[in-house]
Amino acid sequence: MSTPERRVDWDAVEQSPEFKELVAARRRFVLPATIFFLSWYIGFILLTGYAPDFMAESVYQGLTVGYCLALTQFVMVFALGYMYLRRADKVYDPLAAKVVRNAVGDPYAAAPRAPLTDGAAPTDPEGSR
Repeated sequence: MSTPERRVDWDAVEQSPEFKELVAARRRFVLPATIFFLSWYIGFILLTGYAPDFMAESVYQGLTVGYCLALTQFVMVFALGYMYLRRADKVYDPLAAKVVRNAVGDPYAAAPRAPLTDGAAPTDPEGSR
């Protein structure tokens, strides 16, 4: 069974308050997270170039400050990714679902099904294809 084709007015979607709220919510997380990560990374690069003695200091049996800071880059990527996924589940996905509902409506509302009677299978209002 196919659903009826729906035309979406993308300009109207873009101007809707729900879409603007979604974009603003994502921007409030992504922009500061990106600035923080890039600052952390550039700080690491600057320390590597301008403080080689500090970066070469041993922390534990051959493990240097430079290696520790380099490994924190991986930790930072996973932490920011995890934070984004949690926020997406709780904030962005519900907002995106609201935008879709407002843009195309309820996809199941256009083709109501006949109620079940006596355990019979539902009938297809458009016929079998």
